[in-house]
Amino acid sequence: METYAALTNHARTLTAERELNGFTIEELCEAAGVSRRTFFNYFATKEDAVLGVKSADPFKPFAQDFLDSARTSMASSSGSTTALPLDQALLELFIKAYATMDVPPTDMGSFMQIMHSEPALMKRMIHSAMQRQRALAELIAQRQALEPEDPFANLASTLFSQLAMTSFQEFIGHSSSCSTEGITCNSTASGAPAAAEETAPDALDRFTRILTENFSHARRLFGT
Repeated sequence: METYAALTNHARTLTAERELNGFTIEELCEAAGVSRRTFFNYFATKEDAVLGVKSADPFKPFAQDFLDSARTSMASSSGSTTALPLDQALLELFIKAYATMDVPPTDMGSFMQIMHSEPALMKRMIHSAMQRQRALAELIAQRQALEPEDPFANLASTLFSQLAMTSFQEFIGHSSSCSTEGITCNSTASGAPAAAEETAPDALDRFTRILTENFSHARRLFGT
């Protein structure tokens, strides 16, 4: 976490001070106190470092569990077992993937200013999101025994990826409202105060709650 956060935070600081083209990867590594080789263990490009997007696929470690959930099962009230529904399997996949992600502390106001002033960052973020969305669609198609380009798999991936993005924005938005000097943050969406120094397990619990609540709203929207 420390190396990832150092690279990301220094990348954002340098971008704010010099613009994206005003510094090199070598200068970023020097500021973060790491080698160029270490940089590429975390990020594929300088843009990814600013965005905090790791080069590794966050779903890959859990892909087999996701596929197996179509055959392995959960117990029903009658004692029999049934395959885990796709929507529930997707929810669990995103929660597991988030648990492996490192989210560096950041000033979201400054970050959004960088995003608006550097079109290349928005372009890169969209590109990365589309890559992961396509990979997820292929995973869904494989789980559901569909053709790789099946419209259902593509739509399911698009909808759930957007739901997860909305939930993550809500999660980060709350985090950025926390005082760095105070003892508590502003109230959460549920009205409960959160500690300013939020631990990783607490952050995971909060993100899980946000994602699950938004998932429930989506199910209501479609009447399921």
